[in-house]
Amino acid sequence: MAGFLQNVSDMVFKGGPLGIELTHLDVVGRTFTFRQVPKADPRPLVSAAGAVPADDAERSALLWMPEPPSPAWAHLAWLVRELPLLHAFREYGPEGGPELRGVRVPSPEWAEVLVEHQGDAWRVRVALDGRSEPIEFPGMVIGELFGEGDHRKWLVEGEPKLVDPGI
Repeated sequence: MAGFLQNVSDMVFKGGPLGIELTHLDVVGRTFTFRQVPKADPRPLVSAAGAVPADDAERSALLWMPEPPSPAWAHLAWLVRELPLLHAFREYGPEGGPELRGVRVPSPEWAEVLVEHQGDAWRVRVALDGRSEPIEFPGMVIGELFGEGDHRKWLVEGEPKLVDPGI
């Protein structure tokens, strides 16, 4: 799964500046969908690591986490790259962590990480645009959120099984 997510992350990274956006990622079926948008986000990628290499192997070896003013595609590429860590939290806490099922990106402003927890399908909203902080350890944060049962505190009213913990 980690290799698949890394490949999709690389595609998100390369496609973003061209106006090619990920819309859906299915981890179980190993499928994904991209769309072409009329205009690519012109903002540059900002990273504390400095210039981020275009080469996949070089970028993979670098902790290039995007800073808040970066375009949404950069945050999405980072999010997808970091989701394999969620697997390490399957047995975490009294409720156990969730199983990653995919990612849905209904708009450039936010994505939903799709998980299954105790037989139920859940969506965890992650802001991509207008961030005030980097997306740090999203797999760990989501795993701990469900393992401790805290996901129920962040339910979005009127949206069944949608959690918005401010990631």
